[in-house]
Amino acid sequence: MKKFLDWITSMRLAIGLIAYLAATCVLATIVPQGLSDDAYREMYSRIVAQLVVQTGFGSFFGSILFIIPAFLFFANLSACTVKRLVRELRKKKGRRHGPDVLHLGLMALVIGSVWSFSGHQQGSVTLAPGDGVNLPDGAVMHLDDFRFDRYEDGRPKDWVSVLSIEKDGRSVKEGVELRVNDPLRYGGLTFYQASYQEVAALALGGPGGEEYLLSQGEDLVVGDYTYFFMAPDQDGSRAVLRVSSGADGRTVKASPGDAVGELTALGLRGRYAAGIEAVSDPGFPLVLVAMALIAVGTTWTFAQKLKEGV
Repeated sequence: MKKFLDWITSMRLAIGLIAYLAATCVLATIVPQGLSDDAYREMYSRIVAQLVVQTGFGSFFGSILFIIPAFLFFANLSACTVKRLVRELRKKKGRRHGPDVLHLGLMALVIGSVWSFSGHQQGSVTLAPGDGVNLPDGAVMHLDDFRFDRYEDGRPKDWVSVLSIEKDGRSVKEGVELRVNDPLRYGGLTFYQASYQEVAALALGGPGGEEYLLSQGEDLVVGDYTYFFMAPDQDGSRAVLRVSSGADGRTVKASPGDAVGELTALGLRGRYAAGIEAVSDPGFPLVLVAMALIAVGTTWTFAQKLKEGV
């Protein structure tokens, strides 16, 4: 038993595991994860593809190549932390608990990282201005506006989604700008500005001069009529839409100036739509706590060393 404890708490084992995990995690960021076996055979030479497929490296963070070394590192870290803490508590004076806090932070980081990986979920949606999407907690997120900013020479600079969130009839967030490197956190989800695209939109005019812009796949209710914009026709000159009133409905191809229900088709227009990605990361709060413990432990350790040096 003593030999096993000496082995599991050895510095040599810790250094070896850290080196292995660092190297393999870097490789796992280079090798695309989660692809099919045929995809790896198309991407790499026969030998490399076989290594990736047979070792399970294509799903590295869920394979024994990662799980067993990570478990051993956690066991090593835990055993060292307990062993050192017991030793420090036995001292009557001169205790140094900075490294203990640092080790606890590293343990929390490992747990939080595994928790994040095991519970990680993500999805994406494409929204045009005026569109909304239901969130898991019952709230509705609306895209109020979308801006595609450019430099003076025309190069892309940034794309920004202006979002609002409503829940139970009241505003929770309003006018939030979602940028590429500035995500939004809400309800256990992290929202990222992932992409943008130009989509077709149908402009409809009302009798009073009002104008409605209808994205493809979106419906609009005005008066007794419901308008559903299906798609542009093949040559792009007309819009194919479904016009319904009560139980009656018909599919029409409307050119600019055509009357559709109580409205008039004004023509097709292009508009930008935002691609927003939502990521669920349950271990994120624990990772934040871990980083705080690591910072406190590191600062405490250096402060004690400086004090002892003085």
